[in-house]
Amino acid sequence: MELRQLECFVAVAEELHFRKASERLGLSSSALSDRITALETELGAPLLFRTTRQVSLTQAGAELLRDAKKILSDVETSVASVRHMSATDLRTLRISGVDEAISMLLPQALARFRARHLNVHAQILEISGSDFHAQQLASYHTDIAFIRTPSQEDFVTSRLLYSQSVVVVTSENHPLATRHHLGPADLLDEPIVGYPKHARPILHEMLWQGFRALGRQPNIVCEVIDKSTLLQFVLHGLGIALAPAWVQTIAPRGLSFVPFDHSQNGIDLYVAYRKTGNSALIAEFVDAVTAVASQNARENENSG
Repeated sequence: MELRQLECFVAVAEELHFRKASERLGLSSSALSDRITALETELGAPLLFRTTRQVSLTQAGAELLRDAKKILSDVETSVASVRHMSATDLRTLRISGVDEAISMLLPQALARFRARHLNVHAQILEISGSDFHAQQLASYHTDIAFIRTPSQEDFVTSRLLYSQSVVVVTSENHPLATRHHLGPADLLDEPIVGYPKHARPILHEMLWQGFRALGRQPNIVCEVIDKSTLLQFVLHGLGIALAPAWVQTIAPRGLSFVPFDHSQNGIDLYVAYRKTGNSALIAEFVDAVTAVASQNARENENSG
């Protein structure tokens, strides 16, 4: 069985029309028909029902279509990965990750790294969700990913950079703004600006777990994904919110940040990369990221 045979079958199965499929593939209809027939003969099963007016899939054809599309997709991903790794003159780093890393850590790491590698080009993918970024890394769509939990992928490893504390964000004139620390019990009667679980699972679960322990549900008045939006909502009195401590660096005036006491208070940040097949460029960049994270941690300790 050849990949070209699978490409021909997928084209016919998706178009359900030999002429349209042949035009899509740049083959004659007769050549396309011969390849499908050869594939059916090799598999020992009919894949298509053919009449003079209609083409449809047999049950075996429907099963093969699902598998063939995955096979072709995997091959395409592998080819793209090989071409990317061999393009040493391009020297491109594909980086994805959660917002804290992209906005706070990555600029420092890139500045340090490009001081030694001026020709390196960085492609940045900014989408929320650690699971998504880990999948992009495992499928060779990115080279480096910043994630919140250690990767469970077999071919991916991750390195803990630091743990970020969590704060309760309030307007500066809110009664809770002068407290030295706050726990779930202090938030029971407060309107809260929350996060959807799929986008910010750690903060979402931290809030709900604290309330479940008290036998209550949080009063969520709205949910947002972007932390800049969340800060504006709190500033305008819509509610209070949980957020990682780093948001203080992007916060507008008029907000207060009170440490949040909870048994799971803390949000980790990891840098993840593939275990094998990496260039020296990637390994050096991971070292640069680690060095910047360590330096920032020392400075934060000294300032505290």
